[in-house]
Amino acid sequence: TYLAWVDFSGTGIPEKEIISKIHNTAGIAASIGSTFGKGGEGFMRFNLACPRARVIEATQRLLSTFNETIS
Repeated sequence: TYLAWVDFSGTGIPEKEIISKIHNTAGIAASIGSTFGKGGEGFMRFNLACPRARVIEATQRLLSTFNETIS
């Protein structure tokens, strides 16, 4: 599959802040899980149908963005 559902519910970060961090800070266009219905809350959907190098770069930006929150 080329879609990854990532669970952010255990981070303790409010959904709006997670969305902002992913879209604005990391610069990743991900889909908000709650828009897909009940049970999607706390999740983000990432489309991985792109070159491997782009997935690695986006993952590094995502990790960097959330490491700032954790540190």
